[in-house]
Amino acid sequence: MGTWQIRHPSLQRRFFLLSFSIVLVFSVAVAVTLFVAQRNKLELTLENKGKAFASYISSVCTDALILKDTLQLDALVSEVHDDEIIYTIIEDADGIPQTTAFASLNRSHPQVKHILENLPSDASVSTVVDRLKKDGDVIELLQRISVDASTQGAVRIGLSRQNVHAQLVRQTEIILVGMLFMSLTFSIVLNAVANRLVLRPVSELARVADELAAGSMAARVTCASVGEIDTVCRSFNMMAERLEGDIAELKQAEANVRFAQEAQEAILNSMPDLMFRTDLDGIIVEFHSSSQNEPYVPPTLFMGKKFPDVLPEEPARVITAALAEAGRTGSHRGAVYSLDMPQGEMWFELSVTAMGTPCTGFILLVRDITARRRLEAEQKQLEKQLLHSQKLESLGVLAGGIAHDFNNILMAIMGNAELALMRINKESPAIGNLQNIEQASARAADLAAQMLAYSGKGKFVIEAVDLNRLLQEMLHMLKVSISKKALLNFHLADQLPCIEGDATQIRQVIMNLIINASEALGENSGTISVNTGSMICDHSYLKNVWQNEELPEGLYVWFEIADTGCGMDKETVGRLFDPFFTTKFTGRGLGMAAVLGIVRGHKGAIVVYSEPEKGTTIKVLIPASTLQTVSEKPSIPEEAAWEGAGKALLVDDEEVVLDIGTQMLRELGFATVTARDGREALEVYRTTPGIRFVILDLTMPHMSGDQCLVELKKIDPEVKVVISSGFSEIEVKQKFAGSEPAGFIQKPYRLSALREVLKGVSPGT
Repeated sequence: MGTWQIRHPSLQRRFFLLSFSIVLVFSVAVAVTLFVAQRNKLELTLENKGKAFASYISSVCTDALILKDTLQLDALVSEVHDDEIIYTIIEDADGIPQTTAFASLNRSHPQVKHILENLPSDASVSTVVDRLKKDGDVIELLQRISVDASTQGAVRIGLSRQNVHAQLVRQTEIILVGMLFMSLTFSIVLNAVANRLVLRPVSELARVADELAAGSMAARVTCASVGEIDTVCRSFNMMAERLEGDIAELKQAEANVRFAQEAQEAILNSMPDLMFRTDLDGIIVEFHSSSQNEPYVPPTLFMGKKFPDVLPEEPARVITAALAEAGRTGSHRGAVYSLDMPQGEMWFELSVTAMGTPCTGFILLVRDITARRRLEAEQKQLEKQLLHSQKLESLGVLAGGIAHDFNNILMAIMGNAELALMRINKESPAIGNLQNIEQASARAADLAAQMLAYSGKGKFVIEAVDLNRLLQEMLHMLKVSISKKALLNFHLADQLPCIEGDATQIRQVIMNLIINASEALGENSGTISVNTGSMICDHSYLKNVWQNEELPEGLYVWFEIADTGCGMDKETVGRLFDPFFTTKFTGRGLGMAAVLGIVRGHKGAIVVYSEPEKGTTIKVLIPASTLQTVSEKPSIPEEAAWEGAGKALLVDDEEVVLDIGTQMLRELGFATVTARDGREALEVYRTTPGIRFVILDLTMPHMSGDQCLVELKKIDPEVKVVISSGFSEIEVKQKFAGSEPAGFIQKPYRLSALREVLKGVSPGT
């Protein structure tokens, strides 16, 4: 079913109805006024007529009234009857009618006829009059009859208003018709004028207002009126134009706001930061995070809370301090805190900006800097490794200088002392001094060897080593090397793979670590544990060890020295392997540096764990070997009476080495020729026949030993060359790839060591 809609009449119709109603009411009011005035006028005329008749009768009936002449009185009253006088009664002084009912009543009048029809035929005049006065519209006049100031009676005349009413009705009808016509005409004219001057412009204003309300902002009023209405129309059009402009600006502003909101939403969604908005008291009122960021707790637990209510104590303290700083200065940057998240410890950087002036709240941006912190940590580790590598390289350069200069000096001292002991009288008091010189030189050579070991260029004799057997062989020596209050425990793994290394250097590492562990116990009782084992190491494990080079993944054999001593703090652990760093009053700072150098030389790594008052554990990892353990070689008794023969060429840039070397060679039975650099050695070898072998220094000016060896091979492919150097044999052999020497002897060397090398090169005469 349809719905009924009430349609309101138009403004013109309403105005017409209103104006017509007003004019009509006015006309009715005028008509009523005229009606009343005319009625009063007619009634007054009627009364005056009645008074005239009454005066006339009273003047002519005096004698008849006095004489009680009823006939004459009846004749008088009968004469005055007409259509307006319905009864005339002459009364005596006592009020008794003196005229008969027949004469007194105007029986031809309709009112009288109607009354008489409803009354008995013998009804008195008084009864009829009373009934007329009660039922009819009658005006009664009373005129007294006086003679010489004496009242003789009265004349009572009854006047009917019916004629008055009839005239009033006719006149009123004429007036009403005229007024109605005038009202209608006036309303039409007024409506036409008002329609042109007021109503049409107002309707036009209403129409345009409806169109504007419907969204047609181009609608305008077309008004032909004048005066205030025209002003209103013009003002309305100006208002519409401003409204159109304002709405256009508003729509543009809404579009801009919508675009800004969408852009802000896109920015917030793409931004890797968490965003919080708080009020002035630090209560969180808004939270936003991208899909890649997970908050510490669900967002619903943040809203309406302060950070100390939902975060651990330390992060909450950092954020609260940042909010306070931003409240004072307007912003705060760079606050950093960490949280334990399900994926591990995560680091965050906080930026706070105050909103408004004065401040009404804060915007907090929280950025995940975990990756950056890890990268910084890795970079710091790389820088540390680089610094360590630079230290190592510097020490390696220093070790090379020592190998060339210091070892040459030591060789002169040791060689001369050894030759002097051989030649001096066995009972000479100088023997003790010479022996002291030998011992001091040996300690100096050991110091140089430790520095070479740190640089990774020490003397290594590589073979398959069973670490468990090596430790068991060292057990007695280790026990006597530690404090008497220390308990030494061995926990050696079964079926431990071999390693490839220098057993002597490995012993030095173990001994240094055991002695350090014993010294960490001090005067207290404690335990030193020696453990071995093997493990598969991946990159994640190997990147946190002490080693400057990236180690390959694989199987590593490890031994571990753990003590229950005083332990070390992080700063001490960080400098543990620095050269010349020591915590001992009499230390030289080379023990642990040499340990690291030896381990590096074996392509291994070191892991250190230590805390103050909790002891220290040092684990050494060395790659496992597939080789079998080298069986022990039976000792061969030394041939004390061995002597050489022939001619030898000794090449060195140090005069003291040439001098002591010549004496040692002569002591062994060789004639000697010398050269001070590689070029001179080539010339001497060409011009001197019968040279059986050449002892060649590695580091010389003009032409190094490796270059000289190549040239000697060109002169004599069968030439036998023994390289003499402060570097290790492995390091030296790397320089002679494809042209290996016949032998090697490391400076500073003794006569016995030279004899052993030459026995292999030149078996004898």
